[in-house]
Amino acid sequence: MHFRWSRRRTAMLVLLCGALPFMTATAQGAATVPLSDPAYLDIDRLAALGALDSVIIGQRPYSRRELARIVRVALAGKGAGGAPPLVSGPLARLARRFDEEALAQQKAFEPLADGSGLALSSTDAPRRGFSGSITRSLEATISPLAERRLGGPAVTGQIAALELSHELSPASWLAFNATERIEARDARTTAAPSWKGELLLGGGRARYRNVALSIGRQQVAWAQHRADGLFLASDGPALDLVALSSDAPFRMPGFLGALGPTQGTLLVAELGPSAVRSMSKLLAYKVSVQPRRSLELGATFMNHYGGAGGRASGLGTRIVDFLPFVDIFRGHNYTDTTRALDVDSDKLLGVDGRWRSGGLGGLVLTTELLIDDFDVHRIPTIFTWDGAQTFGAALPTVAGSRISARVSAKHTGVRTYTHGSLSNGITTRGRLLGDELGPDAKSFGGEIGWHPDQGLRGTVEVVSAIMSRADYVAVEQGSFFGIRRLGPATNELRDRIVVSAITELRPGWMLTWRGGAERVRNADFAGGVRRDYVVDVALRLVR
Repeated sequence: MHFRWSRRRTAMLVLLCGALPFMTATAQGAATVPLSDPAYLDIDRLAALGALDSVIIGQRPYSRRELARIVRVALAGKGAGGAPPLVSGPLARLARRFDEEALAQQKAFEPLADGSGLALSSTDAPRRGFSGSITRSLEATISPLAERRLGGPAVTGQIAALELSHELSPASWLAFNATERIEARDARTTAAPSWKGELLLGGGRARYRNVALSIGRQQVAWAQHRADGLFLASDGPALDLVALSSDAPFRMPGFLGALGPTQGTLLVAELGPSAVRSMSKLLAYKVSVQPRRSLELGATFMNHYGGAGGRASGLGTRIVDFLPFVDIFRGHNYTDTTRALDVDSDKLLGVDGRWRSGGLGGLVLTTELLIDDFDVHRIPTIFTWDGAQTFGAALPTVAGSRISARVSAKHTGVRTYTHGSLSNGITTRGRLLGDELGPDAKSFGGEIGWHPDQGLRGTVEVVSAIMSRADYVAVEQGSFFGIRRLGPATNELRDRIVVSAITELRPGWMLTWRGGAERVRNADFAGGVRRDYVVDVALRLVR
């Protein structure tokens, strides 16, 4: 087995080891809770039931300090009669781990073995790239049936993996973390090594009052629902980033306070090696507000730029390029070298929202809109060529039972995640940052959930997807480019069913199971029908 030991990993090891002599017994306030933690399932359940106040769903991960605040407010709001029956189970699970008394009892040296997991996986679903004239250069592969995981995608075949997570908190305002995985493989292709080790997450986080600075390889999600997220998906890959964010929602001063609890994040990430524009950069920021307890709104800007062979531009031009509401209304110069050239970048702009009805059985509506390579001339086509959209409608309880139901629809445009010059796309190390539906596709799905207070919880999800392939030509139209399709499109049709379940064997010990089957018609756009399966089983210890 061969491991590549980079300077980044060496620095991380030095930081982790160097912090050991300074360890004291302290609450783990600065550390974040990984997005794979089952605590987020309980947060989502409580949010759907309307049991949370001043909680932003569309920006994660949360810190342990923020989860303690969420639990404290939820417990205070349950009233003298106790929590409603549907709320009591998930709230009790969160309180056991994250109420302030539980955090105060944790010792800083305990997180040296913060969490672990043993996972077994088997699948015959192959990954594929994209083959349309606009999308074929996108440096990513997809396998909608497979579970998206941190690090490299699972190989086709069988895997046994061990994951270890570590957390060090020298002070309540400072934390370091690392998560690594080592796996044995029985792959169907000889190209995949039989053993592999990866650093999945690693970095540090410091907090001053309500401002947090994160540095390292971290997973960030900007999604209103599990398995959604057009910009940074809830199950997307980790980024090598520097991020500045609010640790908890805050209220802005003056008349802006009417916007309610507000959350903001600004990050800059390096997207890693690629065939085109290697080591390109990503700058992104998002602001979310909650003007009413039942309503959350968010706005996102993302800029993909730089990398090997990128066009040189002045500092002033770069700053303007990061301000979308200034940049879109000015003229651009990409070819005349006698004048200052504009930044060679791909700009994405979008909004998202979440609304919960006080009646209608607590109906929850979610939506997100993304516009890629945004330009005012493309506004008429934001729902076709140039835009991507998701819509969801959920009933957290069906007729007062512990059964939930949700339907969803997604559409991605031809340009989504792609760009003419930065053709590696919105990807990092072969993974899409956003929804793995990919560009030029649409899907429709339904989900039924079962939510008892104790024992086995789970969901059954059914999804039908249409993924298109076509040839397009760019048409210059003055100061911008339009696109036109050449000939008919061919479609790959995917229908899948996935059953997921989780149970707590004892406090901290979680057993998860996921099984699915998929029928693919016109597989890889080559005709014929293919049937795939996946089975994932994991035993995890969480703190």
